[in-house]
Amino acid sequence: MSKKDEFLYDVRIAERNIQEGKLSKKDYEKHLASLPDVEEKGEPLVIEEDEVSSEEELDQVEEEISE
Repeated sequence: MSKKDEFLYDVRIAERNIQEGKLSKKDYEKHLASLPDVEEKGEPLVIEEDEVSSEEELDQVEEEISE
């Protein structure tokens, strides 16, 4: 697949390409079905907040409210 074709199927603009007639919905669905399943390669995203910074932010908000 050429770079131009990859851009045509880009998930961020595919709907616009379909609306503009540059891509048919059937071709887009066919493209999605042809993609490999890579679920097993995924890893969970864990976001941990620093308790100190959260407490500091809370203190700042409380100070602003009391002023």
